[in-house]
Amino acid sequence: MLRIVCLTFLCCLTLTPSLLAQRTHSFSVGIGTLYYYGDLTDKFNNSLLRPAVQLGYNRYMLPNLSFRVAGQYGEIGASDNMAIDPGRQVRNLHFRSTIVELSGVLMYEFFRDKNFGNEWIGKPHLTPYVFLGVSLFHFNPKASANGEWYALQPLGTEGQNIPNSGNPGPYSLIQWSAPLGVGLNLRLTPYTGVGVELGYRTTATDYLDDVSTVYPDFEALGQASGEIAVQLSERSVDNRFRPGQIRGNPGSKDSYFFTAVTINYYLSRYATRN
Repeated sequence: MLRIVCLTFLCCLTLTPSLLAQRTHSFSVGIGTLYYYGDLTDKFNNSLLRPAVQLGYNRYMLPNLSFRVAGQYGEIGASDNMAIDPGRQVRNLHFRSTIVELSGVLMYEFFRDKNFGNEWIGKPHLTPYVFLGVSLFHFNPKASANGEWYALQPLGTEGQNIPNSGNPGPYSLIQWSAPLGVGLNLRLTPYTGVGVELGYRTTATDYLDDVSTVYPDFEALGQASGEIAVQLSERSVDNRFRPGQIRGNPGSKDSYFFTAVTINYYLSRYATRN
């Protein structure tokens, strides 16, 4: 997957001279929010929204179709204390993680550019669009104990580090996702515009929150990763959970939403008329 994204990006760089001639490219910068959905959420909770930023490069290939390479950065997090489900409240887990993402998406605009490849004369003032693509992202879930935040993946809180346990081992902190969503661009001046976008990322991991399967053998976990791993694995007030009991839902992958308000800069001038 990394090779595909890198090769696509290199192809765009290789085509830059022809893009300049065709006047069909732009840059964008945006601010917005990230919202996590997984084992520590149930219904929508606006307190889980976290800030995010985006930087993108867009290349138009057809009057209605463009390709965008973008980088996104933000933070996600959640806590069982915010859950509606009493069972989740008793479980008492929490986490936070940064998300660093590189994406490549195809964008389809519903209003046609009437003079594509020449100038932006026919570019509509208002352009709704949809997009779909692939991305690579890095995450690193952490939880707090005794006033300190600990990276959870190295601790193997579900027994990943226990020898001869049959566990597949530590999960990777670099994963891929499939971005899809909708947006709306508005031209303001011959060179600039603004946009709004809502994107959903379905991921290939169930460990954005470090929660997926069952509670491990706590004695073996302490021997393999230390007592702090045990403390962060089972956080109920009365220590009610036992090895083998359900800790998460391995049948459902984690996901996140990205929203943004962008400022778009077109490297060739829009004509002042439609």
